[in-house]
Amino acid sequence: MSTYRETILKATGCNAGDAAMIEDIMRNDIFRSTLDWQTADELHRAAREAKRSLDENRPLFENYRRLMRAAAARMKTEQIPTRDARKKSSSPNKKGP
Repeated sequence: MSTYRETILKATGCNAGDAAMIEDIMRNDIFRSTLDWQTADELHRAAREAKRSLDENRPLFENYRRLMRAAAARMKTEQIPTRDARKKSSSPNKKGP
């Protein structure tokens, strides 16, 4: 559990699953930034605002969360070459004179 989830749980009274979505809403929709520079009061207000947003748009946020989890799982199972690996595989083999 993140250090912010405890604050979110206290500010909103939500469950742990909702706290994860609320934290994501706070980061991506309310502050559009990390949470570490917010005051405790700002975090509490944002948590309550994010909870209202979640309650009003739950299907949207739950679908987004499912899609993000599926994308993360797919990336873990597939081998995605790095930029350096792509460069090496696309460059022609140089042969001696």
